[in-house]
Amino acid sequence: MFSIIIRIFKIIYLLIIRTTKAVFCLIKKIIRYINKAVTKIAVLIYSLFIPVEDKVLFLTYQGDYTCNPQAIAEELLAQKVDFPLVWCVKNNIPNSDYPLELRFVKYGTHSFYREIASSRIIIENTNIVERLGIAKKKNQYLLQTWHGSLGIKRLDGDVVMGAKWKYLSKKCQKYVDYCLSNSTFETEVFNTSYWKNVPVLLTGHARNDIFFIRDIDRINKIKKKVFNTLNISEDKKIFLYAPTHRDNIDENIDELDYEKLKLALEIRFGGKWQIVIRLHNRLRKKLNKSFVNLPSYVTNATMYENMQEILLCTDVGVTDYSSWIFDYVLTKKPGFILNNGLKVFESQRGFYYPLNETPFSISDNCDELITAIKDFNEKEYIIKVDDFLKARGCIDDGHASERIVDKIKELIIT
Repeated sequence: MFSIIIRIFKIIYLLIIRTTKAVFCLIKKIIRYINKAVTKIAVLIYSLFIPVEDKVLFLTYQGDYTCNPQAIAEELLAQKVDFPLVWCVKNNIPNSDYPLELRFVKYGTHSFYREIASSRIIIENTNIVERLGIAKKKNQYLLQTWHGSLGIKRLDGDVVMGAKWKYLSKKCQKYVDYCLSNSTFETEVFNTSYWKNVPVLLTGHARNDIFFIRDIDRINKIKKKVFNTLNISEDKKIFLYAPTHRDNIDENIDELDYEKLKLALEIRFGGKWQIVIRLHNRLRKKLNKSFVNLPSYVTNATMYENMQEILLCTDVGVTDYSSWIFDYVLTKKPGFILNNGLKVFESQRGFYYPLNETPFSISDNCDELITAIKDFNEKEYIIKVDDFLKARGCIDDGHASERIVDKIKELIIT
């Protein structure tokens, strides 16, 4: 009898707990929907009634101080423009890399939507504004810099041809005033994906200006920052492996034999080597299990914000299909491709041109990569790089930021 009473009490207790949880979940959903509705109303009011000011707003999908928007902001600061520069952050407190001359606004807040509604120039590196449902005014200009160069991977717009893509594509064509390209190849990509009939400015990519710096002191300052942040001795050479993000794939780095790689690098290029692994930005919150118990000569750089700064310090670079290597190719330093799940990737995403049209040797596994490193021919590689850049009409020359800033000034004056 007593045991039956206990069971009844347990059942009642569990029912109370589950009911309470269900009620709280329902309340949270209701509050979330109310917040969304209030935000949409506020956004509409901002769009209609807040006047546009001469200022520039910067957005990156990473939420970091990085990529093309960073380089453009720094050129504007260097030229000491007399209009405000607003940077959108995803964290509450910007880190020390952000210039104090910038004004900061947190993504998703009402202040954020007010800044968007009132900025003359909006600069983004992916489809951010287009997804927010904001009504852009006629006297506002949206500049799309994108976040890849000469990239071999097909953009989503060429792959995902469903209703959502068609809707976003229409938004891009309606909202974006200019795409910023670094090559005739990329211009064609823009015109055949999201931004059909959108004007394309052949300016070069601002983030790649870093590879043309001739000021030794400035280069050394950047290198010192990278090495100190990653806790790497400055007498080391850097081998970078940074794979792309792929849906429905277990993105691990177990295929790398660190010890053999390090030995191969020492044999072919000499010196002491540090192996640096940087996973895609989307994987920050669930860092790979392979980063547990790393050897002392392997560094996890996934949390380092500025990829271009890492590339400036990299002596040998390896990826599967990530577009960063098509920025890195401008340095003419050794680059390699580690072919990882090629058939699956081709069927799900696809390429604009075959892998063998790149200057990089292609390996199917770590042993083949090690052989490619040992057999690397610098003279042949540089010829292939020059031919590759020429064939794609690349114009990057270290002055992209200046050309883009000239356009921004022109738009603000008019």
